[in-house]
Amino acid sequence: MSEEIEKNLKRCSRCALCLKNCPIYNIKKDENQTPRGLIIKILGFLNGNLEKKQIIKDLKICLNCSRCKANCPSKVDTSLIFAYKNAQLAPSKISQRLFLKLKLLPLSIVYFLNLFKKNKKIEPKHKDILYFKGCVAKNQHKITFLDNLFYNPDFSCCALPYLTGGDIKNYKKAKERNIELIKKAKYVVFDCASCYSAVLEYEELNENEKKKLIFISDIFDDMVLELKQNSKYKGKKVTFHKPCHMIQKDFEKIENMLNSIKDINYISAKDDSCCGFGGSYFLFHPIISTKIALKKARVIKDSQADLILTACPSCTMGLRYNQIISFNFKKTLELRDFMSQEIALDDFKGIR
Repeated sequence: MSEEIEKNLKRCSRCALCLKNCPIYNIKKDENQTPRGLIIKILGFLNGNLEKKQIIKDLKICLNCSRCKANCPSKVDTSLIFAYKNAQLAPSKISQRLFLKLKLLPLSIVYFLNLFKKNKKIEPKHKDILYFKGCVAKNQHKITFLDNLFYNPDFSCCALPYLTGGDIKNYKKAKERNIELIKKAKYVVFDCASCYSAVLEYEELNENEKKKLIFISDIFDDMVLELKQNSKYKGKKVTFHKPCHMIQKDFEKIENMLNSIKDINYISAKDDSCCGFGGSYFLFHPIISTKIALKKARVIKDSQADLILTACPSCTMGLRYNQIISFNFKKTLELRDFMSQEIALDDFKGIR
């Protein structure tokens, strides 16, 4: 990977367009912790002009939101640079696999009762189409319409937490399991934008294999959707938070889909700013995370929405947190759960 990282480092033109898209810079105004600043410091280290300790602190403050990568005109893969340099310069003292399990433990406890709910035996309609159920969804023990439609072969973690944590060994191990399943599948359906983005980045998948990967918005193309008769959101205002890792075309599809649903008033958010949660980022940088969350909370409050939707479990938790600190207690749901609970899907057959 060192050759690939070197190519990306040289590709950076120092244009600074990443600054306006960096949530950390918008809070701290310190260019040492921007993508451009970090790249310059990494080059300084590689050239022998800086010591390791002069980089590690700033490298650890990166939110790993990939907004710089998504908006870079030179297509610099900043996520790859920072992840591998993090692994090289400051490898984690504990396994990121273990850390992920510990992080998800409170969620498992909260949703423990779901284990004992009586659910019908699941016989998915499309056994050749796989459902990539993310780590958070697994720990919630929920059964949704996606479980009933598509076969869940128990994928590994998407590997994004391992990559951003610099745990390259477990990153590669998780990828191997997922790639093996993807190669055998007809399609793989995702409901988490972060998981979807992470798997699309697997360099071992060719273009035809990547075409098998489908986001939840794709399965509702050209469908007329209606709320259930007993839905409590009839006539209500609904908005959608775009996760940092969500691809723009998927966001546009979701907006079109929500706009087309009868009996709800869809309000597009004024901006697509970060929720600030960033998985475990909140645990290590609570002050920065809270400041970013407050900015997002003001945007949501100004929308006067009755329901906030998103398509990332980490964002769902982040949005619930920023509503608590802003005293704006509105319902927040993942798009998957909204579709299961509120949309009439009796005649929905799945991918056509």
